[in-house]
Amino acid sequence: MDDESKPTYDELYEALESLYDQFKKLGSKYSSLKKNYACLLIEKETLEKKAYIVIGDSNKVNLLEDENKSLKEKVNKLNITLAKFTQG
Repeated sequence: MDDESKPTYDELYEALESLYDQFKKLGSKYSSLKKNYACLLIEKETLEKKAYIVIGDSNKVNLLEDENKSLKEKVNKLNITLAKFTQG
C-alpha cells in the first residue's frame, strides 16, 4: 500500500468524533420520537374510546328515531279513529 492513501491518526480520530456526534444526535432524536410515539398511542386510545361512545350514542339516537316514528304512526291512527268516532 502507498503511504499517501493511509489516513493519519488525527484524520481517523476526527472521523470517529464526527460519527460519535452524529450518533448522539440520532440517539436524542430517537428518544424524542419514542416519547412522541407514546403520546400518540395514548391519544389514539382516547380517541377510540370517544369513538365508541359516539357510536353508542348514534345507535341510541337511531333507536329513539325508530320509536318516535312508531309512536307518530300510532298517534295518527288514534287521531283517525277519534275523528271517525266523533263524526259518526
